[in-house]
Amino acid sequence: MPRNRKKQESPLSVGLWIRAALLCLVLGGTAMGYVWQKSQIHQLGTEVRKKEVRLELLRGDNERWQQLRAEMRSTQKLYDRVRTLGLGLAMPQPEQVLRLPDLPLDAKELKQSKLGDYRTVTNKPRRRRP
Repeated sequence: MPRNRKKQESPLSVGLWIRAALLCLVLGGTAMGYVWQKSQIHQLGTEVRKKEVRLELLRGDNERWQQLRAEMRSTQKLYDRVRTLGLGLAMPQPEQVLRLPDLPLDAKELKQSKLGDYRTVTNKPRRRRP
């Protein structure tokens, strides 16, 4: 035992208090990080579920729109619609049909076209700059 009680160190020194406080801070920070991370995982899972439901709804809408488009493009439906609206449309006469011939594989360009006719133009590659 020391001779002087005033110089006797107390069993709980300042260094011990600092270490205990740091340990509590580290454990508390770790626990808070864990809880925050779990809440983020839960939030992301909820968002993913919502987006999956929305995706399924959009896929269903897409299928319905494709079905409607197919019905509207069918020739029978178009003829019925023309008849009900009384548009007076008829099939074109053979002289009203413009037929475009296919080009032979070795052809570069059609002959000079007349006014109102169609022709193809070849695209020449650009010259490279030296």
